[in-house]
Amino acid sequence: MRKAVGIGGLRRQEAERQALSRKGDELARREVAKLQEQVALMKTKLEEFVRDHQRDIRNNPAIRMQVQRMCQLIGVDPLASRKGYMAELLGVGDFYCELGVQIIDICVATRSANGGLIALDDLLRRLALRRIRGSEPVVADDVKRAIGQLAPLGGGYRIVDFGGRKMVQTVAREMNPDTSTVLALAQQTCRFSAADVRLALGWDDGRIQACIDDMLRSSIVWVDAPAAAAPAEYWVPAFFSQLGASLA
Repeated sequence: MRKAVGIGGLRRQEAERQALSRKGDELARREVAKLQEQVALMKTKLEEFVRDHQRDIRNNPAIRMQVQRMCQLIGVDPLASRKGYMAELLGVGDFYCELGVQIIDICVATRSANGGLIALDDLLRRLALRRIRGSEPVVADDVKRAIGQLAPLGGGYRIVDFGGRKMVQTVAREMNPDTSTVLALAQQTCRFSAADVRLALGWDDGRIQACIDDMLRSSIVWVDAPAAAAPAEYWVPAFFSQLGASLA
């Protein structure tokens, strides 16, 4: 028959448990300290790399994107402050501030024509035409980061996706799910009719007309007035740039 554990045995077990707990805490602190040292070393090496290759980083979007991803991995935000040390080394503070202003100018200038929805490719093309010759090239990742810096302004700037096509929304409104679905349907031809929506999605006439009316009010689509009894067609101006590229 097994003998019950006495008070002395319980105390020994508790002492052993506490000793193991202290040892575990000590090992955890050592591992954390070692990890912090490694991260600090990585930050130092990254700063040295940025300092030595600043010109390449500013002039090569691929290198710039990789450096920014490294910054994110080790907890360095070069865009947190325009006066931050890494922002100065990378030169990204002024770069993204300037790019953000140019994005706003283009979006405001085109808003009446596209209803506050511009294709990312079209925005990049307009940025290339606007920027001074010889200035740093701009890629989609740069636009994404610049738009992220515009969030505090509350203008509603964000990148949205319609069936794989990336667009920049430039007005502060939530995109209606029905609108997003119809825009995805029209992305290849840049146009649609009520009959197209009915055939593809099976919606009733009331739902289709409500969606079309909403897009017309916000100028996301234009209507091609039919002759006689022909059905109306609706065009998406934000998609025109890709249509032109495909026909070129």
